[in-house]
Amino acid sequence: MNQRHTLSPRLFVVEPDNDVRPSLKTNLQNWGYDVIMALDEADAIQRSQGVHQQFGLILLNQYKQPIEATLAIGQRIRENTKPARDVPILILAEQYGDDLEGQNVPIGDHEYVLYLEDAEQLKVMLQRLCPVA
Repeated sequence: MNQRHTLSPRLFVVEPDNDVRPSLKTNLQNWGYDVIMALDEADAIQRSQGVHQQFGLILLNQYKQPIEATLAIGQRIRENTKPARDVPILILAEQYGDDLEGQNVPIGDHEYVLYLEDAEQLKVMLQRLCPVA
């Protein structure tokens, strides 16, 4: 019997919040993704080196820092992956007004800020940028 084995898309996630990390990882895995978690930039750079399978997407939580600083972390992580320039970066905004809730805002060619209304919004965006077979 010839079974075809397909690899799940791999997400690289930086989530410093100890309360959020376990449920985020569980949700992403339940949605069909292979997940590598990092706690911060230093941990992320260390974990991204020597990984042979390319990441399909980099997901970062904007935790206690400006969007620009979070984006810079994502870009440095992306520089350590190959090919670097095409890997999308998603930033989960931490604090925002009601006027932004539910929006996905592009901030570069392959970079987005998500102002989450619910988990379904994240799931749809992930499926759009990094589809699960």
